[in-house]
Amino acid sequence: MTSADKLAIEGGRPSVPAHLVEHDWERFRKATREEIDAVTQVLESGHLSIAQGFGMPEAEGLEKEFAQWVEADHCLVVNSGTAALHCAMAGVGVEPGDEVLVPAFTFIASVMVVLHQNAVPVFVDIDPETYLIDPAKIEEKITRRTKAIIPVHIYGLPADMQPINEIAGRHGLKIIEDCAQSYGALYQGRKTGSLGDAAGFSMSPTKQLMTGEGGMMTTNNLDILQKGSMLRLFGELCDMKDKDRAYMSEEIGWNYKLPEVCSALARVKLRNLNDYLSGTQKNAAALTDRLATIAGLIIPRIPPDRTHAYYLYPVKVDPAALNLDIEPGRLKNAVLNALVAENVRAGLWQKVPVPAQPLFQNRGVGNYDLHEYPNSFSAIEGGFTVRGLVPPNGNELVDAYADAFEKVFQNIDRALAIYDKKEKYIPVEERIARLGEESSLPTANKRE
Repeated sequence: MTSADKLAIEGGRPSVPAHLVEHDWERFRKATREEIDAVTQVLESGHLSIAQGFGMPEAEGLEKEFAQWVEADHCLVVNSGTAALHCAMAGVGVEPGDEVLVPAFTFIASVMVVLHQNAVPVFVDIDPETYLIDPAKIEEKITRRTKAIIPVHIYGLPADMQPINEIAGRHGLKIIEDCAQSYGALYQGRKTGSLGDAAGFSMSPTKQLMTGEGGMMTTNNLDILQKGSMLRLFGELCDMKDKDRAYMSEEIGWNYKLPEVCSALARVKLRNLNDYLSGTQKNAAALTDRLATIAGLIIPRIPPDRTHAYYLYPVKVDPAALNLDIEPGRLKNAVLNALVAENVRAGLWQKVPVPAQPLFQNRGVGNYDLHEYPNSFSAIEGGFTVRGLVPPNGNELVDAYADAFEKVFQNIDRALAIYDKKEKYIPVEERIARLGEESSLPTANKRE
């Protein structure tokens, strides 16, 4: 056996050369001259945030340009994707005691904004193939208190918006899209961010449009825009360019303004966003072509009515296809450990479904039965994600990644043996039982 054939986890040469992954292009993209000049101009102007009679021209420019890019009527620039979702939540009229439906498999921000409005998150399980909120499971969760649904476009694939909108229409519910990962993804020819009542985008370090921090709310409804704008600025109903600001708060609000340097940077990056997205999609398509023939590996399924932005590239393992009578989680862990040793940037996006986090199990927030979310657990139990398929990476990295997958699955027995020697796999049912136990820390009583 040569060094190239031997798994890196047992001392072989990694399939992915270190120089292809030593630069983390998602987190540390170097600024271009154009970006540096845009930020410098803001610094030299002295107008770093809101100024009476001057407003925030970079934010206003970004709002106009991003709304045009999304093909929405309005955009509100804020200081995070979480703030964008919160503005949307307030904008559609979610109030204390209302219920909001959210997929059980998502990032905590999708749910935290419900709590920010003193509303109640109600979790819905996902489709096992797309990882998206399952429209067939939505109506059984609707009650007289339900006010809105948050479809999250996980990994960059749009949720199935047509049936979701139909359900919302029948029950008089509002739709808030979580587009943090789905820049440019299309559903029936329309971009995410224009498919519901309001939407939230993120500009945090790993996102396709990255400024360090920041976010945008989009909507076609002027009333939602105005309510979201009040939330952004201390509950004040005013124009940020007013020469004589009233300083009169009409309702509870936050300070969600984005610094002007971040808006200026975003405007430059927006001009290059289409090329960035198409480069990512090209890399993902090439990787899919290579991985499609590997037995035991399930590649992303993209319904014919939409496109994928590939914020992350998700895969799942299939023990039965390898004639293995073992738990998917055990196989996943063995494969993941071996791939990481091969220098593939692979890992878990979430460790547990959101309702399994301590906030919901041990802190008195709701009373959630974890057995109601089998597909969400399955997505984590048997799946993982691959990063790095973004420009300037290209064919060299894609081929190296594919070589690593092929090597690991050709030597799956050895990968499993190495994993089993080092770690003890805990079955998912046992972990669910542990997650449901009371914390040893002082907590509020669970609601009955």
